[in-house]
Amino acid sequence: MKLNRSHFSAILLAGPLLFSACLPKEELQLNTTDQLWTQTLPLDEWQQVETAKEFSQLLGEVMQDKEARISLSAHIQRYDDFGDAVSLSALLGDKQTMPPSELASLSRAGNTFSLRTGTNPFRETLLHHSLERFDAYPFLERAFETFRARPERAQQMVSIQEDLIAFFASQGLVIHFPYEERFNWGTYAGSITTTYDPLIREDWNEGFLYTLTGGGLAGAEGKRLPYVDDAYSVDNATLVVTYVDEDFYETQITPPVPELPTPAADAVILNYNVNHTSISQADILFTTIPEVQMTNKDYKKIFSRFVKVRLFRGSSKVKVSFNGTTSATAEGETFQYDVITFSKDDIESKRWKTVNIQFDPDWDLSENSQQLLLFTELRRHGKAKGTANAKVGYDFVNQKPTAEFTSSVVVEAELENSLFRTNSELSRPSVLAYIIGATDFGIRTRNGIDFNVKSVGPLHFYFEHRFTDIPG
Repeated sequence: MKLNRSHFSAILLAGPLLFSACLPKEELQLNTTDQLWTQTLPLDEWQQVETAKEFSQLLGEVMQDKEARISLSAHIQRYDDFGDAVSLSALLGDKQTMPPSELASLSRAGNTFSLRTGTNPFRETLLHHSLERFDAYPFLERAFETFRARPERAQQMVSIQEDLIAFFASQGLVIHFPYEERFNWGTYAGSITTTYDPLIREDWNEGFLYTLTGGGLAGAEGKRLPYVDDAYSVDNATLVVTYVDEDFYETQITPPVPELPTPAADAVILNYNVNHTSISQADILFTTIPEVQMTNKDYKKIFSRFVKVRLFRGSSKVKVSFNGTTSATAEGETFQYDVITFSKDDIESKRWKTVNIQFDPDWDLSENSQQLLLFTELRRHGKAKGTANAKVGYDFVNQKPTAEFTSSVVVEAELENSLFRTNSELSRPSVLAYIIGATDFGIRTRNGIDFNVKSVGPLHFYFEHRFTDIPG
């Protein structure tokens, strides 16, 4: 039944109360005939999912109002540099629970964008419709009742709508519209799909389909869709209810462009292809990766706004010991580089990103081949391990580097909360033979030089070599 406003006392929000009003599983009978796969989640995550699931259905009903749709789009454009997500706190005008990046956007807007006093059709429609329809959403209804019954909220009285704002804002929800730029809410007349992050999968989830009939919102229940994925959301307006977390904070803030490491003062950029034997062990070959490009969305989760990749260099290290008889051995070693974040727009536009990675400060002749190992960082995964082989160019009999491959070593890299995706072996002879000019992946022109593009999975890159000739 509908909420009776006269039966509710209300109090001011004492601070962010993320999921504090949610209920234990055993206290709520869920109205579903499907297998309750979310029961495998820990209690706190189960509460998150149930909150997001019911709110996604409520959102679908609200979005049938044209002015609410236009208002949501305006808030997304106002608060998000990437133009596809906004927190529920920002939509409701609750500064206490807004992420810092959104507060910064609000501060930059000054008095031109009011949180509470200005017209906000999305907020008004959400609040009004929630009070009319909470009986259709038992988890949200019970959670709201529990929230309002907290002892610390019994000191002051506010309106039922202010209480509802405080409740919704405390849930830490985000509305993510993956392809918002493809739809114009001013003229859109198609259907709307809503879904939510189930936390246990990354490539699909159930959804709820709402047709824009114009016949009002009450009782406008959505049709359940058993499978919604990224390909579906490209052509069908799809809103994902997900959660405020550290990733949402990070992607709102543009990181500084990394500076290029300082090479030797007399180093020259190699703008021609060379035979690797012409660069001796004594010479310095300072190798960097100036830019990278993500060429497809294979690594993007359906409910993620970006892809985070981490590169490792796997190499060989020759160790010479003097213990009465000279001997040498080779072993593998790895070097970790900073995380690289690609937004959805970066990937779709195949935008080159400046990274200025110092791949190797001196690519020795003995490092006959090296490896690039590629991981993607994902919060809900455990430790991942990547293994490959790097070739060694060292004459162990005569104790000196050689241009020929003589042996190989195992290189390993491990990373928490990640998946190991792929690796690419980089032969020194081949890399220096193709500094410029097109092969499989074309060229990237930089400072007038047509650098040869290479690949590790869908990540494209090129090398810039700075050569210092050391007289023998």
